[in-house]
Amino acid sequence: MNSAARRKQETSTLVRIAQYSGAGVIVFALASICWGLLPQTGYQFSAIVFLMAIVLAGMKWHRGPVLVMAVLSALVWNFLFIPPQFTFHIEKPQDVIMFALFFVVALSMGHLIARLREREESLERHHAEREALLAEKHRAELLSESERLHRTLLDSVSHELKTPIAVILTALDGLGQDDNAYAAEIVTATRRLQRIVDSFLEMTRVESEALTPRPEWCEIGDVFHAATTSLEQELRGHPLQISGAENLPLLKLDSRLLAQALGNILHNATLHAPADTPVVIHASLAANELTLTVRDHGPGLPPEVAARVFEKFYRSPGALAGGTGLGLPIARGLLRSMKGDVTVSNHPQGGALFTLRLPVQVHQS
Repeated sequence: MNSAARRKQETSTLVRIAQYSGAGVIVFALASICWGLLPQTGYQFSAIVFLMAIVLAGMKWHRGPVLVMAVLSALVWNFLFIPPQFTFHIEKPQDVIMFALFFVVALSMGHLIARLREREESLERHHAEREALLAEKHRAELLSESERLHRTLLDSVSHELKTPIAVILTALDGLGQDDNAYAAEIVTATRRLQRIVDSFLEMTRVESEALTPRPEWCEIGDVFHAATTSLEQELRGHPLQISGAENLPLLKLDSRLLAQALGNILHNATLHAPADTPVVIHASLAANELTLTVRDHGPGLPPEVAARVFEKFYRSPGALAGGTGLGLPIARGLLRSMKGDVTVSNHPQGGALFTLRLPVQVHQS
């Protein structure tokens, strides 16, 4: 083994040791924080905190440390938080179910997200090596293989990541939420986790150019309805003010992709605007180009933030916890897949103003 290979192996070993140590430090740091918040949040809250930490660790660490972190989190949650405390014995049947689900989901999420990252890194190395060796005539074959690997990866991860989350929601529905405020909080947090998983998958689809728009004739009002259906809870404190839609004819566009992009922008507006302030949507059509504007009544965007909001994983200073920084990049990727785009500016009367532009076919009545 030459010196360069030896140094690389030693560096990799040190990184793994640091990650294993970091797994223990993070688990016990989070346990300390959650312990202090226990009287206000209840013991279910700490489970969501541990799951989120495992997801984030899986994006950066190797598989082994992530799995160790998942096991430690499950054991610490059981020992310190699930009644009776300071023992691994669990009395209530519903707590046994919750612990079993937590353990399965933690291991699954940690393993699958770490595997996704490792496979993406392997794919990137594979691309670099192949591009260095292959001549121009082989580039088409390389791109075709890359697309096939992405599709295979997406199908696998989509199935394996979403199934544990669906199991949690189904189990919670079976336990009932009417008289259990904590169960309702777990449902809300699990749905937030589901949104994060969906964002990761959608971002991978956008980056792999695996999106194929399927334009169909539709009314823009149907797009608005589809975009807001999944945001009922977020929009309760932000009444929608919609104008211009009633004057538009039938348009040929991919309503599913446009609704998803619009939904991401509306969700972003609800996060940055004060409660009880409206979100304003305006639709217009000119020269076969559809323009949608979304305005919130928040503080607006400083120039340095406005220039970066569409960057992957970027979160503006002071942003609420729980976001991934993927909603707006996904929205731009979806619109660009349909030959459109989205930009952001500050409204003259205050708040952020997102402008979506999309070429469309207009139905001639």
